[in-house]
Amino acid sequence: MFRWLKRVIIIVTVCIMVLAAYLFIPAKIDPAQNITWGVSFTKSYAQYLGLDWKQVYLAALDDLGVKAVRIGIQWDEIEPEQGKFDFADYDFMVDEAAARGITVLPAIGYKLPRWPECRAPQWAAKWLPTDRALWKRFLDVGVGPKRPEFEDAQLSMMKNVVEHFKTRANINAWQIENEGFIGWFGDCPPIKDSFVRREVEFVRGLDSRPILMTESGELSTGLKSAISADIVGTSLYREVWSSLLGRFLTYPLPPSFYPHKARLLKPWAARFVISELQLEVWAPKGILSMTPEEQIKNLSPEKMKQRIEYARATGIGEIYGWGAEWWWYLKMHGYPQMWETARAEFGQ
Repeated sequence: MFRWLKRVIIIVTVCIMVLAAYLFIPAKIDPAQNITWGVSFTKSYAQYLGLDWKQVYLAALDDLGVKAVRIGIQWDEIEPEQGKFDFADYDFMVDEAAARGITVLPAIGYKLPRWPECRAPQWAAKWLPTDRALWKRFLDVGVGPKRPEFEDAQLSMMKNVVEHFKTRANINAWQIENEGFIGWFGDCPPIKDSFVRREVEFVRGLDSRPILMTESGELSTGLKSAISADIVGTSLYREVWSSLLGRFLTYPLPPSFYPHKARLLKPWAARFVISELQLEVWAPKGILSMTPEEQIKNLSPEKMKQRIEYARATGIGEIYGWGAEWWWYLKMHGYPQMWETARAEFGQ
């Protein structure tokens, strides 16, 4: 018995070492050519920064040279009253992109890009627990505040979104939730894995376009999304804030880490894209707590170029930059360097 256990331990240890070597030892990867550059855009975030969101959006489409845009269709904006939908602002975004030959990746669901991520309208939020101590219990249907009612309302919303937009030819896929299988990020109760899978199959039944699901590029395997979806979208962050240490940490990962991870997921997911490339300042207390001077010192144009070059070095051919609203915010405050850097880099 002891010999058998010892052999198993040795085999598992060797497998872990081989996998670690494959992922973490730098390897030469051919840089991506003809990258499809895109940006993520969140209307409410542009408004939070005090910007005219239409001006920012159109500038991103017209001036940055992007070929794709990822848009979170926020539930609280499109269904402020139960059963009454208003898609006017999102019609504008999709149609303006179409007029320029730009594809759209809509993110739909409850948990969407941009903090706090959760986007339930007030009438549906009444079914959610407000006490964090109840969040874990909320994962179990029938336990805690009314999860079944909330899920039914969410699926109804998603059906209305898909049915409304599926005739638009420039929509290239549907993103379901934002990091839906990651329950530790976002100021909201986690989503039950079984319900995330139910969402995916539900949308598959409404439209034939591919399903994309996002994962943390550095802190998750991506396997759950690869098994459930057609496309895996990975975040790519170089620096993160550690509240425990009170300082920024840089991930010690070579660019080859990401394509190697993609190859490991290839048996399940047909495509792998960078859905969130960190090109925005990380402000632990919020961007508006910092002056523009402090912001651009924290993330300079030179550092932005380095991150774009790092992303190119992964060899991944579809990349969505994160931070277009912030670049425009700085431009409106007399610091156009970040916007100009994005325009120059995306045009290559």
